Amino acid sequence: MIWWPSETPTIQYGQFTLRQLSEADIDAIYQSCQDPLIPRFTTVAENFTIELAQAFVHEKTPRLFAERKAIHWALTINKDVSPAALKVAGETFLGPFSIHGIEEHNHIGEIGYWLNKDVRGHGYGSIGCQMITNYAFETLGFKRLAGIVDNDNEASKKVLINAGYAHEGLMKSRVTGSDGSQIDMDLFAATSNNWVSR
Repeated sequence: MIWWPSETPTIQYGQFTLRQLSEADIDAIYQSCQDPLIPRFTTVAENFTIELAQAFVHEKTPRLFAERKAIHWALTINKDVSPAALKVAGETFLGPFSIHGIEEHNHIGEIGYWLNKDVRGHGYGSIGCQMITNYAFETLGFKRLAGIVDNDNEASKKVLINAGYAHEGLMKSRVTGSDGSQIDMDLFAATSNNWVSR
């Protein structure tokens, strides 16, 4: 069985921290979601409001954790990486990360993330994915984590490949877009029996 923590665990790796989302993250999440690429390539709503950010932190995240369906984190780094980067409590907010779509009886879940636009292109997404995957396999008892990425999202595919995930195939017409079109998605995965801790 998957071991379920009593609260969102804090995970450290050098200067990086994955920690529980808090009130202090609401404005950073809101600001980050004003980038049109985030709703294009994720399930984040277009015209994302501060009220949606508040509901994500105060309602959705704790509810899914209590239902054992998802664990959400904020990925931060304890240095200033860019003058334009979002700051939260003295750290640079890189973006939210999660394990969601959890099926405890099958020991599987799906990894999810987005990065604030001002910190992309430095390998931070891959580091966050590696941190979560290490913890999921070594501590929580997951056997498989999938990453499902829009076929057009080359940057996100690179994040998963660099994190150590393998491309398993193309899922045709997997998601319905906001315009009603069907979107092809690429399936990546990591499994505990093939994972080398990074």
